[in-house]
Amino acid sequence: MSSNLLTWGLLALGSATIQAELFDFERKQLDPASVVGSMVRFENGSAPANTTLPTCKAFPGQLDWPRDDVWRELAALLNGTLLRPAPVSSVCFHGTPYGNYDAAACANISASWGTTFVRMDHPIEPVSPMFEGLTCVPPGSGPANSNNTCTQGGYPVYVVNVSTAAHVQAAVNFARNENVRLVIKNTGHDLSGKSLGAGSLSVWTHGLSNIELITNYSIDGYSGPAFHVGAGVQAKDLLKAAADHKLMAVTGICDSVGIPGGYAQGGGHSPLSALYGMGADQVLSLQVVTADGEFRTASPTEDTDLFWAIRGGGGSTFGVVTSMVLKAYPDATTAVATFDWGVRESNISLETYWEGTASYFSHFANFTGQGLSGQFFLYPQEGRPQGADPNAEPRTSVTPFFGVGKTLAQLKHAVQPWVDEMAGLGIRMNTTWAEFPSFYPAYYSQLVPTSLGGVMPYNMTYGSRLLSRASLAVDAQRGGDTGGLNATMAAFRALAEQGHMFNGFQLAPTLATGRPVGPDGNAVLPAWRDALSHTIVFALWPEEYSAAQQMAFRRDFAMGRHGMQLLQDATLGSGSYMSESDQLEPSFQEAFFGSNYVRLLAIKRKYDPHGVFFASTGVGSEFWKVHSVDDLPTENGQLCRV
Repeated sequence: MSSNLLTWGLLALGSATIQAELFDFERKQLDPASVVGSMVRFENGSAPANTTLPTCKAFPGQLDWPRDDVWRELAALLNGTLLRPAPVSSVCFHGTPYGNYDAAACANISASWGTTFVRMDHPIEPVSPMFEGLTCVPPGSGPANSNNTCTQGGYPVYVVNVSTAAHVQAAVNFARNENVRLVIKNTGHDLSGKSLGAGSLSVWTHGLSNIELITNYSIDGYSGPAFHVGAGVQAKDLLKAAADHKLMAVTGICDSVGIPGGYAQGGGHSPLSALYGMGADQVLSLQVVTADGEFRTASPTEDTDLFWAIRGGGGSTFGVVTSMVLKAYPDATTAVATFDWGVRESNISLETYWEGTASYFSHFANFTGQGLSGQFFLYPQEGRPQGADPNAEPRTSVTPFFGVGKTLAQLKHAVQPWVDEMAGLGIRMNTTWAEFPSFYPAYYSQLVPTSLGGVMPYNMTYGSRLLSRASLAVDAQRGGDTGGLNATMAAFRALAEQGHMFNGFQLAPTLATGRPVGPDGNAVLPAWRDALSHTIVFALWPEEYSAAQQMAFRRDFAMGRHGMQLLQDATLGSGSYMSESDQLEPSFQEAFFGSNYVRLLAIKRKYDPHGVFFASTGVGSEFWKVHSVDDLPTENGQLCRV
């Protein structure tokens, strides 16, 4: 037989009904009978109970790492889709194994290193480079000790540039059979480095960018328009496709996020969350390759436990999703506003500033109850470098503030009570107002395409927290900002006075608005259903810090009583968003998954008993450890069982 997966080993699908629900690339599947005895053979049942699994994943330079001729054979089977990419900055270095030094290319990379421009379409580059380990950074773009050499570090070694379901199955089967670490990447937007892994094989889904409108999709719990989207579809693609059909779809606020990947699988918040819930709530059915290499359809009636788990239980955990069917909604007039106030800008005292900020948060329940959403930034020291300063002059910027389905007059009417309250405090806000005939131009009126945005600095960490209704409640009986809001604002102020910046969102993705299909909803963290805000706090450490100093700083921020613990204490019983969080999050099982964790772990063990899939802070990750080179929470090290 031929040594080409495009001409051998393909399963002939006989069901017209099944084929009608699949993309063409998903109909090209491996035939288990045709690959018996090969390196991409399917799993023959679960391992016996007395089987001893390898302690660590195979690693380059060790005896268990597949020989070069094995990789060549896999490359032949995959017909040119197996890549061995060099880090994008390798062009800046002489004497590397890559042998691709190019001064002109290096200048271009150096100039754009701080943006996402060089990352979204690259097979191994992540949005947040620090999770790789900073082993290949352009000169002058990172810590002094990271600019001398270029190695593969935490980048995957090999990449399968998949264009068929058979490619995905072959990659999963090979990784399982050869005990090679497996990772999954679309854009690398994840803020915990889940698309990285030293000594790994990566499944790159970026090319699976198919989008198909289904004008009337009917499934248990939903009937209406829907989009069938491939695993490589990004928010910008879905937004445009929806607009072209006079529809809207739930996406992230960053247009580069991969919708069927970590976004929907991790929960996924949106400017439309106050109206339609989480990204995971939109999923009506999905196609996925599980750890045994099987191609499955999961829906309210098929593999229902897997369907429940993937929608909110985290990406890179239960399988490689190849496509999803997602709800769509009629387009609507959208009004957009921005609000900005600060000590200096509004010529107010520090105390008045915090009264105004508390006023804004106190209206979240009212705003989201009317379907209004927004993004806010709280800057601790406008115009100065971040750092602890008791004389800080903070500023808050709300941009954008969306009124989807609202005219400009309706949006102004909805926020007037808050605007009057701010005026009563003597706070003059800088404001802008606009109205658009549809959601798409409103979205881009204030949000810059992610490809033009910046990446997270290499000396920055961050943690997140969901702010519940109780934590933002004002006790009117006792008068003023007492109760939950008072404690939450005290935590905000303490963190701001340490120099930390905030980026957060006003939203209310309740079960009533999300209406997830399926007999028991989905695996979204229950705390999301009571949340009025998802808030991220950023902390910078001095650039000259050693690895040990960085780790001490990060531990104190994540767990110390002067760091995120302040916000956790003010929001007891809540949680955090797994896709925008700290790898050092204490008790991540409770913070990211809550009461769903026990069930999620059981499903993980059912579909992935050998640990083919691993994601930092994902379900089951507590049984593994990345032995990073410098003991920092990066993917630059071998993955071993605990």
